[in-house]
Amino acid sequence: MAEIWRVYQGERPTIGLPWVSLPLSEVVTLFDMQQDDFVSDLGAPPRFGAADRDPTYAGFKHVVVEVERNEARQANWKPGFYKPRIKPKEAFRRLIRQALVAQLGEENVVDVDWEPTTDSLGRDALKITVVITPGATERLKNSVLDALIKLRERLEEMHDDRLPIVHYATEAELAEDASS
Repeated sequence: MAEIWRVYQGERPTIGLPWVSLPLSEVVTLFDMQQDDFVSDLGAPPRFGAADRDPTYAGFKHVVVEVERNEARQANWKPGFYKPRIKPKEAFRRLIRQALVAQLGEENVVDVDWEPTTDSLGRDALKITVVITPGATERLKNSVLDALIKLRERLEEMHDDRLPIVHYATEAELAEDASS
């Protein structure tokens, strides 16, 4: 399994555990990762920015994928660290979209968007909007609860304890809401 890390600039690039672990083939597809995204061997974890600074206050700035030897060999990749060209916010969106699509079906999901919010008790939450295809409402009746469970599992795997508040809408419904 390839380990996906959110990385800070400066002296402490990571804190704690990897964000999520996925098969390399999924990471390549999900993050559009290429072999020329390689940044360093396994023995030398990459660092970005000035090493004498600790700008963790600025949040995560990079996504780094650690590919271990066995999986690299099987996939014809070099073991080490890769830096896909996407930012952590976009990686987060793609990871939650992947979890939802696994239950709802690619043919039903146009896009997924998210933003931080708070719940009715003032706790941190995630407002997740799932943009669905026209007519998908009928097809999704029996899948919505399974999708929410899969989403919660993904968020737990990512060490994110925010409550997901999920909304479903078509592009037409979103456009109508925006105009009113």
